[in-house]
Amino acid sequence: MPLGTIIVFRDDGERPQAELVLSVGDRVKLALDGNGLTVTHAGPADPAVLFQAGPETVAHICAGLVSSPDSPKVSPLRILVSAVVQLESASEVRAAFEYAAAQVL
Repeated sequence: MPLGTIIVFRDDGERPQAELVLSVGDRVKLALDGNGLTVTHAGPADPAVLFQAGPETVAHICAGLVSSPDSPKVSPLRILVSAVVQLESASEVRAAFEYAAAQVL
């Protein structure tokens, strides 16, 4: 399975963000801020929100993606991007985040 491509990655400042082109060509943007995570599908028209979650839910999702507590310290954006880049489409991204959030609640 081919991986997506990271085309923007800014992990500094108050609003870390990344944009990826997934293997089927869908463009997905992840943005973190004080309100949590917003994942959008940057389609040909207006961007569509695929997923939004508050900081606590995002922290649980990131913790679930890290294999052990002894893992190297990495930012939440790096953890999330490393998972999303393996998905094929925006619909898979939405489903994966909805599933992960449901496990937290």
